[in-house]
Amino acid sequence: MGEHGERRLLAGYAALMAALATLLFARPGLNSVAWAGIGLASAGAIVAGIARYRPRRASPWWALSAALVAMMLGDFAYGLVAPSDADPPALAQLSYLAMFPIMAIALIGLTRETAFLDDRSRLLDLLALGTAGLLAGWVFLASPRMAGGGMTAADWSVQAAFTLGDVILLVVTTRLVTAAPRNASAVLLAVGAAGMLAGDAAYSIGQANGGLEPGGPADVAYVVLYAAWGAAALLPSMPRLTAPPRRPAAVREPVHGLGMALLLVCVAFAPLLLLVQALTGGVHDGPVIAIASGITLALLVVRLSDAIGKHASALRRERALRQAGTVLVGAADAGQVAEAVRDAVRTLLPGVAPHDIVVDFSLTDLMPLGELSAPRVQPVADIPPLWADRLAGHDDVLVCPLDAGVLYVAAGRRELVTALDAVSVVAGQAALALARIGLTEAASRRDSDEYLRAVTEHAGDVVLVLDDDQRIRYTSPTVAEVLGIWPTPFATLREIVAPEDRDQVRRTVERALAEDRDGTRDTWSLRRPDGTRVLVEVIFRDLRDDRLVRGMVVTLRDVTEQRRAEHEVLRRAFNDTPAAQNRDSSSRKFH
Repeated sequence: MGEHGERRLLAGYAALMAALATLLFARPGLNSVAWAGIGLASAGAIVAGIARYRPRRASPWWALSAALVAMMLGDFAYGLVAPSDADPPALAQLSYLAMFPIMAIALIGLTRETAFLDDRSRLLDLLALGTAGLLAGWVFLASPRMAGGGMTAADWSVQAAFTLGDVILLVVTTRLVTAAPRNASAVLLAVGAAGMLAGDAAYSIGQANGGLEPGGPADVAYVVLYAAWGAAALLPSMPRLTAPPRRPAAVREPVHGLGMALLLVCVAFAPLLLLVQALTGGVHDGPVIAIASGITLALLVVRLSDAIGKHASALRRERALRQAGTVLVGAADAGQVAEAVRDAVRTLLPGVAPHDIVVDFSLTDLMPLGELSAPRVQPVADIPPLWADRLAGHDDVLVCPLDAGVLYVAAGRRELVTALDAVSVVAGQAALALARIGLTEAASRRDSDEYLRAVTEHAGDVVLVLDDDQRIRYTSPTVAEVLGIWPTPFATLREIVAPEDRDQVRRTVERALAEDRDGTRDTWSLRRPDGTRVLVEVIFRDLRDDRLVRGMVVTLRDVTEQRRAEHEVLRRAFNDTPAAQNRDSSSRKFH
């Protein structure tokens, strides 16, 4: 379903809500049926939005839908059995009261660390302080002036409790709007919260003036609440409200000192008021005090839970980084570095969400080095195809550059963003370890080359050390005497011999790499630059796995004179035989 389908869905929902609202205002006797339809339509719209957009965290939206169902049950019971001038039935009151804990669950989920709101500690502190302030204003200012009219002190206290919850709901949704000003779903949630506050205020005024008539301002405000919250879930901006954060949350100071004292005062304020009223003539604001006490206690629990969770994450991150640093300091090769990185990343990823970790030390042109300047979270489809196919079970991947490779961590986007900074530190430690290993190996090769140069400086053999790409890394000084040449920098073995001699060099190298890694022997006849030829005996050894050599060692020995002498000896021995003497005698007879 594309954009056209979304518009049709919204239009259908708007038409349904308009028809039910018309029934509510046109036929007051059917207000119970109308409220049931309005509440179920709104809750159903949220369920449809969850099924259509599949937000990363759907629990807040499910809680919002359940809260609307609870409110609908209260409205249905109120309109079904209670006349407009009577007190609401117990079932309606229980449904309304049950709505607020469910709503609190939704608000806690909506204000968790998301793409828009990366920290809610200040919001929680503000809500706790505001709850205590509103409670004080009600008890000391508003409640003494509310005597008389059609409502008792207990009724006024219940309405004040509802109003307090409405204010908190409006503050939270307004904070969502300020965090995501262009998110239409957040705006509609705030509009619905404002409708709830206006409806409860209109209800209180109507009850104080002798009774609430159906179809009045309160009903209009409640219809706005239902319609706005249902429409919020049908917009494409709905999943972004609970999307994982795009960047790690800013590190803030834990709860301590003045902040902790302020939270404790806010929590203790409501029980203190209850005690004062009990000791001075009776509790007449019990419901609002109880609700305010529960709200501040819930805010404190959430605030401390967030602080404890962040502290535990910081300890886990610090321990993992310390262990990874210890292992990487002692790593002797790239394999040990890769294993240490995998272990550290597994520890740093929060929870037990599915994940895959790939350490690639084979940088190619598929990903230019300029694109790896900083760690980042990106779609799996944007990485090289080889690893994209392997990580196809995930949507997002964390890409971190190493000294000579790339670290890929595939998991949920929230987990990746949470662990981004710590994994970046591990990647930096791994890069330093790889650089240290490379420098150590280079120093070892240099020392090995110096040792070979000292040993072979006055020897008759020529020693060549080849890198993996068969380029000559080291040449003993005797190469000029034996071959009559001095290899140019980065030359290969085939390039320093004449073109007609390269086939024999190629065959020997291929046989040495494919068959005998301990030592392959052969004899080459090489042409010198002056046109003369030299016969050399070759010993080829593959020592690339040797930590001190890290290369292929080729030993060349000039056997030209030796083979010439051997040939001369064989020739003379052959001439001393009787057959050779008879041929010599016959030759002299005819000459």
